[in-house]
Amino acid sequence: MHLTVCWDRAGDELIGVFSPHAVAWLRRQMAGYGELLEWRYTKYTSDDPTAEAIGIPLATTPAEYPPLVAALREIIPEEEPEPVRLWWEPDVVRWLYAGARLVLDSLPETGGVVVLRERHQIDAWQAAVPNMRTVFAVAAGVWPVPAGTEPHRHTMPRTDPARFVHDRNLTDWLRHVVEALTEIAEPAATS
Repeated sequence: MHLTVCWDRAGDELIGVFSPHAVAWLRRQMAGYGELLEWRYTKYTSDDPTAEAIGIPLATTPAEYPPLVAALREIIPEEEPEPVRLWWEPDVVRWLYAGARLVLDSLPETGGVVVLRERHQIDAWQAAVPNMRTVFAVAAGVWPVPAGTEPHRHTMPRTDPARFVHDRNLTDWLRHVVEALTEIAEPAATS
């Protein structure tokens, strides 16, 4: 699979050139990631007095699905007490979901050229793609399940050992996509 990525500037726009196959794969992965976040959000409750008072649903139990747990741990410190993590989680999930939607909106339906015109689009790519990468890497068996989630491994898709090298390469490629974007997106340091 040929997955090139080259980011460049054209005035204030950032232009990413991918293979059309890579864009289609990224679109599928990002859509699935968005569905996972949406699914988790549907598990929150509004029937709690605190949720009613603040007007947003809250998490009442920690996530158990290993890829999602890994993704949330990337942002919400595991050292925080569980009530604090549950309190932060809906905001994090909403933020990640919004980023996933922005990434999907910026991916072309056909072809391989991505144009990012606004800073919030760049920020969305820099947040959603690495977090989706975590979900993908754990679900594909490239990365281990997070500590404490081993009993829930059965909820994950079966990994295919024959795809391990391919999936590891995709995981590395996703890191490269974001690193190259970040390099071109950051203003050059002046001496």
